[in-house]
Amino acid sequence: MLVDAHAHVDRYGAELAEAVEQIERHRILTVAVSMDVASYRRAKALARRCAYLRPTFGVHPWEAPRYADDLAALDEHLAETPMIGEAGLDFRFVEDASSHESQRQVFDYQCAWAMRRSVPMNLHTAGAEREVLAALRRHRLTGCIVHWYSGPTALIDDYLELGCWFTVGAEVVVSQAIQRIARLVPLDRLLLETDNPGAWNWLEGSPGMPALLLDVRAKVAELRRMDVAALERSLDENWGAVERRVPAWSERRRLS
Repeated sequence: MLVDAHAHVDRYGAELAEAVEQIERHRILTVAVSMDVASYRRAKALARRCAYLRPTFGVHPWEAPRYADDLAALDEHLAETPMIGEAGLDFRFVEDASSHESQRQVFDYQCAWAMRRSVPMNLHTAGAEREVLAALRRHRLTGCIVHWYSGPTALIDDYLELGCWFTVGAEVVVSQAIQRIARLVPLDRLLLETDNPGAWNWLEGSPGMPALLLDVRAKVAELRRMDVAALERSLDENWGAVERRVPAWSERRRLS
């Protein structure tokens, strides 16, 4: 079974029905990360219609300033989500430094919940790779998913020491920098993602659809000089290791 370890399914508009049909047709287990409370509620509603969706709650750094003064409003959702995400820091795309402290407050709060509940996180690290790493160490967090890593390659080993997995997504099709990361990450720590629908829209100007994951898989197999089937077996083993940290997802095998 294919696994998309990071997608924003709730953000589809007119393409939603086709997106769900592709997920079901290709049997793509999809981690439906959220941006905020409303996003999480939409993802949960979609998951009631599609057995391949795994909704998770997190506050994206772009949305963090709205919650910094009312962190307790997040507790209900942080207490139930099987994985916290999307969460993290963004100092690359968020150029307004006045928001950075709010980002830190909200991220630190989510990290504290992850530590308390012993659940992994699905991390956004853009331009803040060192600070996110420091937060993981401070909270003694391990086994997190580092989504769409594009930071210094020298830090990859530091994240690996914390048992992290790295996703490679749609940008691998067009970016030599991401292709290098796809080669560098050890095979047993590699996952695939799409970050649909927004990533492909940002890259190529049209919404990304779930079947894009097949192109990502083919490109990664090419870069790793592997047969696609062999890569898929390794990816499935990797996702099994993630699932062992998330007992609520153990029923996934019944979809195979």
